[in-house]
Amino acid sequence: MATGNLAGEFTDRWARWLLKDRFGGDEERRRLNITGLEPFRDRILTAARIAPGDIVLDVGCGDGLIGFGAIPLVGGAGQVVFTDISDQLLDRCREIASELEVANRCRFLLSPAETLDGIDDLSVDVVTTRSVLIYVDDKASAFEAFWRVLKPGGRVSLFEPINTRFAALNRETLFGFDVAPVADIAARVRAVFEAAAPSDGAMMGFDETDLLLLAESAGFSDVDVTLELSSTGSPFTSLSWDQLMKMSPNPNAPSYGEAIHQTLSPEESQRLEDHLRTLMESGAEGRNRAALAYLTATKPPS
Repeated sequence: MATGNLAGEFTDRWARWLLKDRFGGDEERRRLNITGLEPFRDRILTAARIAPGDIVLDVGCGDGLIGFGAIPLVGGAGQVVFTDISDQLLDRCREIASELEVANRCRFLLSPAETLDGIDDLSVDVVTTRSVLIYVDDKASAFEAFWRVLKPGGRVSLFEPINTRFAALNRETLFGFDVAPVADIAARVRAVFEAAAPSDGAMMGFDETDLLLLAESAGFSDVDVTLELSSTGSPFTSLSWDQLMKMSPNPNAPSYGEAIHQTLSPEESQRLEDHLRTLMESGAEGRNRAALAYLTATKPPS
């Protein structure tokens, strides 16, 4: 996938976060992140069993990680349909398609996952998503929309982080590092991000079991959900403190620096920084604990 330099201002929160804030505006960090996401892309696409000539619908396409990965698989006779709720992200995908000279095999459509307006019934062979349903309030409607647009025998392949489990796994850490010596102030910073993702909201109010039941309720068969829990080195270890403070964990949350400075006094902010910066810059091993779910499902042949 092309990664060219980005320019201009982002006027919607989805484009701003996906193309800037999650990397703190650091272009090299953005490129490294894209490379790090390729295994997730490849697993989604392999599970989708895409064949030459297929029509693939990438729901919530973002900057096209999944959709452009599908282009070689559908071949010259196939097509990838990119949908998103952000005009700016769709514009970015159009730019990439032009750079890759594959625009003739792409379609771009502003459309929400809950309805997939503009996509005809029984018109696509495969639906893919990555970290999209986590932001959708009405997940049942999204699965119903997937069912509506898929041809008989069509497949769904998706990936979602399971934030309820993530929160439990990381309750005693911040940025993957032990914060026991500063637990009182770390808890207040963590509460900022918890407020941005309430327990009954779209980001936290579901788990892998819900995904399976939603797919079943929509009519899908051969539903398979794999939950993976992992513990690896913290991705923040290689960052400077200043880089980290510019980053944001999701489109609904402030940057880490904003959360700290809005919540803590200058003295408390310095205390937290001194503790965490020392760990980061000393090369201390942090923990990146993750909870991830992959789902595949099939629309039964008529």
